[in-house]
Amino acid sequence: MSRIMLALAALTMLAACGVKGDLDRPDPLWNSDAAIRRECQRQLENNERQDARCAQYQSGAQTTP
Repeated sequence: MSRIMLALAALTMLAACGVKGDLDRPDPLWNSDAAIRRECQRQLENNERQDARCAQYQSGAQTTP
């Protein structure tokens, strides 16, 4: 009986661990400018909150010709 109670207590403590809120998506490793631009465009089309990295694309300035 005590093992069951100990296991339940351990599972309860383990379930409480973790990151609260949204997880941040890491930047892509390859072709990052194009991937960030696509993600910003997708967020704009879906009326989602824009990431901080989308600010450079909001002004219309392009880094590539």
